[in-house]
Amino acid sequence: MRGNSLRATSEHEIHHFMKKITPFFLILCVIAVWSCHKTNSSKNPSDTGYYLSSATSVTAGSRIVDSFDYDSAHRITQFIQTKYDTSTGTAITTVAATQFALPAGTAPPTGYTYSIGGNAVIHTLTYDSQGRILEDTCPATGYVAYFSYPSGNIAATILFTGVANEASNNEIDTLFMSNGNAATINTWMPNNAATADSLQGSLKFSYSGTANPMYHSAITSSIGPLLYSLTVDGLGGGMDPVSQKAPSSFSGTIDGLPAGLTIGFSQTTDSKGRLSTLSASVFGFGGETIYFNYY
Repeated sequence: MRGNSLRATSEHEIHHFMKKITPFFLILCVIAVWSCHKTNSSKNPSDTGYYLSSATSVTAGSRIVDSFDYDSAHRITQFIQTKYDTSTGTAITTVAATQFALPAGTAPPTGYTYSIGGNAVIHTLTYDSQGRILEDTCPATGYVAYFSYPSGNIAATILFTGVANEASNNEIDTLFMSNGNAATINTWMPNNAATADSLQGSLKFSYSGTANPMYHSAITSSIGPLLYSLTVDGLGGGMDPVSQKAPSSFSGTIDGLPAGLTIGFSQTTDSKGRLSTLSASVFGFGGETIYFNYY
């Protein structure tokens, strides 16, 4: 198993995982072996008929809370990640906040302010002709993320300092979509020698008939891939911002896990049929439970 490889970037002033798993659940227990509010509670009809307030991922010694606020048009006004870590014996709390700049009406955000550790940077967002996120730039740090949609899939190329081909600088995620869900996710990052990118992991997901609490077509179709990158390159967590359904299992190749491993998820729903908990465990590595709360 390759040792942990973390890099600090000036962009978010936190360690980004150089070898990481998708944020789709079991994020904490798998990362451990692979890598190193409310503003409006309107109940207007939507894709699922409800909006996610928070998703809390709990493992031994760690808890990550992804929380969301919305405006009257059901646009996300802020996305806050709070991580409580007691794994070292000393309680550590980290908060990463994304405050979106929203124009009048129902259009998607024009940018956002990202804050962590008392420091804040401003990002600018651009979209393609279909209203899908195309580019995320931060002039102050040089950070740039490019999004594209080849054959209906999702590709994200992230340059943490804005310089292509710089050692340990880039990350490439490809989400292969099937029936509205991320069926396969591949992540490419620099190898240990920093001579080329290499495939760090390839995961395949199966899905149940239960709705994904985060999915709303207006949000997903515009900034879903952005929320994905904010989660993966932020504090991790249990949010899936792109798939229509909740996962039932995943398998694939990841450093540190046995070849051919398939992990199944257990689901519970509340009295309204909404996903309430999602949990799984990996023998020898512990488990994770994600709790969902709604407005």
